[in-house]
Amino acid sequence: MYKPVYLFIGLRYLWNSHLPKFKKFITLLSIIGIIISTASLIIVISVINGFEENFKKNILSFIPHLIITNKNKCINKSEFPKNIVNLYNFEKVSDFINQEVILRSKNDITIGEIIGIDNTNNENITNYNLKNVLNTLQPKQKNAILGIELAKKLHVHIGDKIKLILLPDKKFFFKEIFNEKTFKIVDFFSTNNEIDYYQILINKEDSLEFLHFPKNFITGWRVWFKQPLSLNLDQIKKSLNNFVLLDWKSQKGEIFKAMTIEKYIILLLFILILIVAILNIFITLTVYTIEKKSSIAILQTQGLANWKIILIFIIIGSSTAIIGNILGTVISVLLIMQNDFLKFLIKIFFDEIDISIIIVPHQIFFINIISIFITSISTLYPAYNAIKLKPAKILSHE
Repeated sequence: MYKPVYLFIGLRYLWNSHLPKFKKFITLLSIIGIIISTASLIIVISVINGFEENFKKNILSFIPHLIITNKNKCINKSEFPKNIVNLYNFEKVSDFINQEVILRSKNDITIGEIIGIDNTNNENITNYNLKNVLNTLQPKQKNAILGIELAKKLHVHIGDKIKLILLPDKKFFFKEIFNEKTFKIVDFFSTNNEIDYYQILINKEDSLEFLHFPKNFITGWRVWFKQPLSLNLDQIKKSLNNFVLLDWKSQKGEIFKAMTIEKYIILLLFILILIVAILNIFITLTVYTIEKKSSIAILQTQGLANWKIILIFIIIGSSTAIIGNILGTVISVLLIMQNDFLKFLIKIFFDEIDISIIIVPHQIFFINIISIFITSISTLYPAYNAIKLKPAKILSHE
């Protein structure tokens, strides 16, 4: 006698040569459904991980995760809130000077943003892929470095001069004239990011003079965090009541929100595939309960406990889920490892898309556990119906 008997019976009813073709087809269909849903979920989540990593690398590395300033956007350095460094996930902070201005060349005019830099901004300067920036942007020399796309928009070249025009405050519009200064273009930066279209780098002392800021005054502080996607602005506001706080979502929140909505919609579609596969298992076990009433009754009369009968149904259902999950996981990991082949498949539907795929092991483990758990839960109702059968009543008709 095979032991444990409930394991032997469960695996025998899962698959054997004597099973009708229809039942084999239903079992295979359930396994294939779980394979497709598991593999799809792992691949989609890995692609989404890649998108989020690119989002952090290409966008959130250039824009600050949190801006601390005041209503006038002109604040003394001595007012720096020291408790900001105690925030969860804090990485680095630097003061900054920026202002939206009008840029005018000989033939064109556009809106841009000046960024004042000096040796306190070394970590941020590296993002611009420039060498010897501080030597190039010496104070009082009125030199400027433009984003490559901004330069194309203004049709300017290295050595040309552009005018920066600062609009006066609306309160004093009739009292002040436009502040205008001429800067010489000494270089371009290219980051393959949207800042190439509007940013212009100048020396911090030149920017202070241009903006008429008092000495030791700045626009505010830029703060970066290790996990910007989990930034809780409301919690930070409680500890910094006297400041104006702007997080990265104020600039890029809509992009991230759209990306999040798309993620949940895609995940929902593949979860529906998983639900269909689980329903197939549920229907199969319900049919087994009806067809094998006599066999179940005999097992009960032979002394097989009700919990062991329940285990037989759980083994049939969970075995299907385990087989499907293992095969789905292996297929998805192989496809992800063969990155070029997966990109080829994606490019059939999308042209000129560059994706990175990042596997997170605990996500794969979570997907597999949830799938097996839900499948096991779906077996409980057919199992409950099976143990409700009364052996004496069923066998009296045999």
